[in-house]
Amino acid sequence: MKRTIFIILALSTLACAAENSEDSLAQSAYNSKNSELVAKSTTSRPQNWAQKVTGSPFDNLYKVNNDIYRSEQPDSDGYDYLEQKNIASILNLRSGHIDNVSGTDFTGNLYNVPMTASSVSDVEIIKALKIIKNAPKPIDVHCAHGSDRTGVTMAMYRIVFQNWSKQDATKEMTDGGYNFHPQYTNLINYITDVDVNYIKTQVFN
Repeated sequence: MKRTIFIILALSTLACAAENSEDSLAQSAYNSKNSELVAKSTTSRPQNWAQKVTGSPFDNLYKVNNDIYRSEQPDSDGYDYLEQKNIASILNLRSGHIDNVSGTDFTGNLYNVPMTASSVSDVEIIKALKIIKNAPKPIDVHCAHGSDRTGVTMAMYRIVFQNWSKQDATKEMTDGGYNFHPQYTNLINYITDVDVNYIKTQVFN
């Protein structure tokens, strides 16, 4: 009886070991495939998309052009870094959260257009684009993560100021490496349905 139990336990152990080995191989294959996809994405990134800024306290800081940067919420080191880089203005898109630069070196202008990622409106986009147009440059545009509210605002900047197509601007928003959250399909729908001529009229007049 004891011998039978021992044999059963031994076989169970071998089976578990085999399953763990298969899991490890599957994970290794996934990681390898994922690395290849990341490498492919990096090498094929369009040159006119915002470029990653390395060597900063930010995880999600990108240079859109000489006048505009986009990022996640700065911490105190982030504000100091922006000051060192001569950023003249910060546009905060967060609702219920202001930029508190006390105790930091930042001396630029602070702007706020409260948005929620689940319900962006023409009014908010127009306000944000007017600030981007008129504020001292360079300007850093941010929300909490620099992904969704910042993403749709930058997409609309591309469309309104740079005459990008809706498709190209949406592609950069969702696939540009800014950690866009795919549950916010409303942001994609907003860009698809927006009246670009109306937005341009409101921003430039």
